[in-house]
Amino acid sequence: MSSRADEAQPRGTRRASRRTAAALSAALLAALLVVGDRAGAADTQPDLAWIDRTTLATGDVQVLADRGDHAAVTVKVAIKIAAPAQAIWDVLTACQIAPEYVPNVVSCRSIEKVDDGRAELFVQTVKPAFFLPTFEHVFRLDYEPYARIGVHRVSGPLDSMDGDWWLLPQPDGTILLVYELAVDPGLPVPRFIVRSAMKHDVPKILVAVRDRAERRTPAN
Repeated sequence: MSSRADEAQPRGTRRASRRTAAALSAALLAALLVVGDRAGAADTQPDLAWIDRTTLATGDVQVLADRGDHAAVTVKVAIKIAAPAQAIWDVLTACQIAPEYVPNVVSCRSIEKVDDGRAELFVQTVKPAFFLPTFEHVFRLDYEPYARIGVHRVSGPLDSMDGDWWLLPQPDGTILLVYELAVDPGLPVPRFIVRSAMKHDVPKILVAVRDRAERRTPAN
């Protein structure tokens, strides 16, 4: 059922808002799909209580999206991947191929390594929609190899972006890939539309990562 705020908007405005939110969610995910191999180890673990293991075992992606503090939207996503952590890592590090499977992403490249190589800055070019101009945003990734990647906004149109990628080894030899993110898009788009777009678009990108990682893994 549509909310009153949604009903109050002209139909064309609602469609444009949804397209903008969908493009924004793709840009957010693409910003996270670049990781690196650095020394270190994760000392903590993410909250996994929301995950239904039976659903993951069927090959489905689990998504939990909600409104966070203030204007932020939070999302958690999990997928099970039958590939070693390094194979997943290799897919995620190839930011130059992100335009092949992440909608609206034009390019992605590294611009600087910082903190003695324990972190890296990236710039990404995004074309949100035909009626919106192309923009660039810069984000920072903090590395703990094969375990966790911290994600933080540096500059660009987003007001805030903070999250983590987790690669969690499972007893059966698979990897549980979990992504947690809190973001304030800083745009005049209703937050329920942002949540809806992210719940729709994020799983497709994780499936693409899984498929590429599993294709890199020789069959036993």
